[in-house]
Amino acid sequence: MHTFLDDPIEVLASFERKQVRPLRMKWQEKIYNIKQVNLIHTGREGTKRLFYFSVSDDANAFKLKLDPDILEWRLVELYSDG
Repeated sequence: MHTFLDDPIEVLASFERKQVRPLRMKWQEKIYNIKQVNLIHTGREGTKRLFYFSVSDDANAFKLKLDPDILEWRLVELYSDG
């Protein structure tokens, strides 16, 4: 199942060697441990630069969006088996 979202999330991330790596996220009161960062890329909304992270846990794949100007994380896509 592929779902498009725009939900605010809480993310625990590491910032080292000029890289951001999401480690864990909280969405709808549930904690998801991120096992794999599959892809990181940037995009734009107008003049704003955004960072996108395609990540996965043991059962789901997620696309996260980070707005570095306001330090806001959002869950924008979810891929799951059911």
